[in-house]
Amino acid sequence: MPRVMYALLALVHWKPRERSIAKALEALCPTNETPHRVVDVGCGPGWLARTAAAAQCTYLGVDPACTRPRDVDGGRIEPLDADTVQGHLEPNDIVVLNGVAHHLDDKTLKGLLEAACACSALIICDHRVQASNHRLNRLLHHLDKGRYIRPYAFFDTLAGYRTHMLEPFDIRPMGLPTWAYFTGVYLPDARGSAAT
Repeated sequence: MPRVMYALLALVHWKPRERSIAKALEALCPTNETPHRVVDVGCGPGWLARTAAAAQCTYLGVDPACTRPRDVDGGRIEPLDADTVQGHLEPNDIVVLNGVAHHLDDKTLKGLLEAACACSALIICDHRVQASNHRLNRLLHHLDKGRYIRPYAFFDTLAGYRTHMLEPFDIRPMGLPTWAYFTGVYLPDARGSAAT
């Protein structure tokens, strides 16, 4: 049943998130002179593989719910979690946390941010929590399974990174202000590692 529910909700919220991440990848890989690999942490069914392929990147999806490694168009999904994947990151990787940051406790997020500092870039797409959020949006944040929803201001700057882009957007099915989201693109700051 959870897979069916995920697919139904994805009909509402997936496309705006995918478009925003695709825009971020296009900005990071305009000519793709250097081949990149998109590492999609908490990838679910691996839908970002198509987005990665469109940006001429290879794809590695990781998800602890994956029971065994499997191939997807343009890449692979491995049964790794946010802690374990840190040892598998490479310098040309673009690490993507798509709707995942609010599921990671502070220690795990800190470790992942530190590990991703050795990569090409970090993309975070997640809930945008602000005092100005609509009442329905606040209710959906409250009902979300993620226990670590952080305020939008937390993502303005991340230690060890330069904020390349921070773009808010709303998911508004039938005009309702359902979800407030953002996509942030962060480039490692050569001056130091992450320390949140």
